[in-house]
Amino acid sequence: MRVPGFVRSALILAGGRSRRFGGPKALVEIEGRASILRVADAVAPLVAETIVSIEGPKSERGIRSLLPNATFVHDARQNRGPIEGLRQGFRVARGETVLVAPCDAPFLRTELYSLLLDNLGDHEVAAPKLEVIDPVRAVYRRKAALKVLDGSESIRSPSALIDRLQGVFLPPDELRKADPELSSFLDVNTRPELEAAERKMGIATKSRGKS
Repeated sequence: MRVPGFVRSALILAGGRSRRFGGPKALVEIEGRASILRVADAVAPLVAETIVSIEGPKSERGIRSLLPNATFVHDARQNRGPIEGLRQGFRVARGETVLVAPCDAPFLRTELYSLLLDNLGDHEVAAPKLEVIDPVRAVYRRKAALKVLDGSESIRSPSALIDRLQGVFLPPDELRKADPELSSFLDVNTRPELEAAERKMGIATKSRGKS
């Protein structure tokens, strides 16, 4: 049963074992705030619900303590990567439009998703295109995405999914209208990237304090 008024959902991908980082990336704190909270804050103004995709129950407790009102989905099939998170998230989403975001992008901007929504129109997906299309910072039509996912077992990655959808893909010049430095595309996958993010966040905080 659909809930009236639910127009959009957010799906944060927080699965995976974070081998390169050595711990749960979603819970990494930058300037005292967990990465997944920063991501949730970025999409929250545009949606009516937040869904978090995780690998299994063991990962849920720490994230739920930060996002108590979120809906959690677990991978039904292991070792499938983010495509399994998309599949399970789309299945429970109440919104017909789903904003997908990674958990490890601490500089993600609300304006990026506003821009994607503005360009979605009648398309099945709107996504950034830097050197390649970014399928995990994108806006999807839920029914269209599920039709592809449920219709073929050969879809093994978000990129393969997006290739099957009728989409609009925004180039860097267009993306800079919402995110001048393209900071939304900075991920924290390794310890050196965490250190770089902390430096960047510290500089931004100091700059706001002086303004």
